[in-house]
Amino acid sequence: GKKTGAYDQTALSPKFGIVFQPVKDQVALFANYQSGFTNKTGTDFRNKAFRPENAYQAEAGVKLDLLGGKLTSTVSVYDIRVRNIIRAYVPAVPDPSLPPFPQIQDGEQRSKGIEAEVIANPIQGLNIVAGFSYNDSKYTKADPDVAGRRPGTASSPYVANWWISYRLPAGALKGLGFGFGGNYASDNKIIN
Repeated sequence: GKKTGAYDQTALSPKFGIVFQPVKDQVALFANYQSGFTNKTGTDFRNKAFRPENAYQAEAGVKLDLLGGKLTSTVSVYDIRVRNIIRAYVPAVPDPSLPPFPQIQDGEQRSKGIEAEVIANPIQGLNIVAGFSYNDSKYTKADPDVAGRRPGTASSPYVANWWISYRLPAGALKGLGFGFGGNYASDNKIIN
């Protein structure tokens, strides 16, 4: 076999956040930023080593804790950008000098959306949970046949869930409970 030299990749991955409570123990505003990377091996069509794939996420939202803990909620919005995605390279003019299945590392993807969750305990023993999310995800730089379309790695754009449960708080059957809930996911039309 052929032996090659050492291979390494390095990337900076900063993370920071802030929380502000305009109403102590009831309303909290938050924001955060983080980045991450995924190491990639191999070379592009020019025989240049791949760089790490980078992701950047900004998020902001509000957390509520109202009515003495009987109603809590979190709502957040986010924007995620992924860069240096590896994709197939198709030259404008066929080039026999290229390796088989040539690749280029210039792909980009953007996801933005909102997530919300509400938890209510209106009376002792009754617990209600509801959640909703919307995710708009698309390739912003990709092969012409998928550019501007939803990636196969994205979930359904609209997702919702809910759960209601009740547990007897007292008596001979204390702790006995029942629950009922459901999930919803919209059509996931990837690269459609």
